[in-house]
Amino acid sequence: MQRRTLACPFSPLSPRAPRRRARRSPAAALLGAALSALSMLLALLSPGSALADPGAASSAERDEGARPPTAGTALFSAGVDLEIAGRTLSYSDLLSDNLRTYEVLGVPMPSLRGELYPFARSAVPVLRDLGVELSYARALGLDSEGAGGASVSTSWSRLHAGLRGRYRLAGQDGPVLFAGGGLRWTDFDIESTGDPSRDAASVSYVALRVGVDGRLPVGPVALEAGGGVQAPLSMGALASHFRAPSAGGVDFRVAVAAPFAPGLEARAGVSYARFFYDFDSEPEDTYIAGGALDQLFSVHLGVAYHGE
Repeated sequence: MQRRTLACPFSPLSPRAPRRRARRSPAAALLGAALSALSMLLALLSPGSALADPGAASSAERDEGARPPTAGTALFSAGVDLEIAGRTLSYSDLLSDNLRTYEVLGVPMPSLRGELYPFARSAVPVLRDLGVELSYARALGLDSEGAGGASVSTSWSRLHAGLRGRYRLAGQDGPVLFAGGGLRWTDFDIESTGDPSRDAASVSYVALRVGVDGRLPVGPVALEAGGGVQAPLSMGALASHFRAPSAGGVDFRVAVAAPFAPGLEARAGVSYARFFYDFDSEPEDTYIAGGALDQLFSVHLGVAYHGE
């Protein structure tokens, strides 16, 4: 007896069975892709993710290495210094005998300074290295010599405020370049004595300043150097004694910083500023000089803190 097997044309076991594929509409495909993208975005924006908190990754790296912030990476920096300052004022082409030079040395002058980079933890490279700076200094116990050797009360102060940017050349521990601009006020006021030859030494510079400086790590310390150009908007009493006065200024500084604790460093350095005048004096003027040179300088010791 022969046995015959009948194959059903629609049996899944049959080699001739037709195969049907599920087909999705374009709208369903777009909906699925949108849901997938939305779920990925929510995962990235969840607390603790790198996108939601750009500083999270860098904070983790710092925790692993336990590396304190430096001048090139800090959110803020603050410092206090004791300056020992001096000033000299002299005239060029002096043709009248009613003016005198001025000199004072060894003046104690405490100073405070600070920098803040509010976007230091941002993922945007330009914003995270753009900040503001502020500094203030004032002389203590300063007097000038008046007529007959009498002591004349004198004040000397300096204030600076401006924007500051930084650029790291080789990572956190490499050289750093800084550039900034702002207003600097330097006031040296001698109480009026009624003697113009002495009162002329009073100045009050309000100047636009643009400057650059750098910081170079060398072994366990860092060397700093910088300078700037100052364009006075006002000059004070000295300029008022002359016809058509004009003035300009430059400043320089060098320092060395030595870390001694996480975020803390000891600092020492020198600074120098000079303002040069040009006068258009005429023979009939009360005060006759071709120009003047006003020099301000100091050595300083202090401490600074870089924080995050």
